[in-house]
Amino acid sequence: MEVGEASAGKVLRDIVKEYPGKLSITGGLVLAENGLELLYPVIAGVALDAVLEGNLSTAFIMMAIIFTFWLVGALRRAIDTRVYTHIYKELVGKVIQSERKQGLPPSSTVVHAGLARQFVDFFEIQVPAFVTAIVSVAGAVIMLVILEPLIGGMAAAALLISVLTGFRYVKKSETFAEWLHDVQEDEPRVITKGTPLTISRHFHVIGGRRIQLSDLEAKAYLGIGLMAAILFGGLFLHLGTKGGVTAGHLFTLINYVWTFVENLDKMPEQLQQIGKLRELGTRINPDS
Repeated sequence: MEVGEASAGKVLRDIVKEYPGKLSITGGLVLAENGLELLYPVIAGVALDAVLEGNLSTAFIMMAIIFTFWLVGALRRAIDTRVYTHIYKELVGKVIQSERKQGLPPSSTVVHAGLARQFVDFFEIQVPAFVTAIVSVAGAVIMLVILEPLIGGMAAAALLISVLTGFRYVKKSETFAEWLHDVQEDEPRVITKGTPLTISRHFHVIGGRRIQLSDLEAKAYLGIGLMAAILFGGLFLHLGTKGGVTAGHLFTLINYVWTFVENLDKMPEQLQQIGKLRELGTRINPDS
């Protein structure tokens, strides 16, 4: 297989096939951590009502439960570093050996070896972040539907809009990433042989490509901000006219709405990374 024929999907599948045990452990810890965090608003709401009612024993039990959230998170982070440092060492070695066999120039191999890190970062950084966003967003919608169906329905509608626009966002991110990577691959030649004017133009173009990606992300954030304002406005209007709402219930609902919009707010960055990775897969071939 020649460089250009590899796909990001194939590279990622190969990593999964080669390290199923290690990835299962890290993936399981990510799911456990997110599952526990999803329960935080309910636990905090119960603890708040318990304190207001003078039931301190319940509040202390909730405190111990909350500590387990951070305990699992600390364990996941410690294991992640060890697993993905090993995977990167193996992957970058394959990339270098493969490109040597194909007779590619050293400057190209240096660039690709550096870019190969992005595949490992995908598992170490993007996957946990993406899983967190998905679990938090979907979980918050489910909990809101259970606690307050009207607000849950509004959140579900916002999620549907985000999903429908997300496909276009990934495609645009992939296009912009292709332009950026084209320029980056030429960087060793420009640095070693380019004139001052050529170097200046090179980094000017790189800056322009990064700005395009940033502007795309900023537009998505603006849309999510509008949905967040509508959701919170709907929540306050609904609870303000409903009456009989306890402090713990209000706290729980506000937290789930905030969890929803906060993690929906992270989706543009995660989708942009997917677009970059899809494009990057056409450039790197770790097969020997």
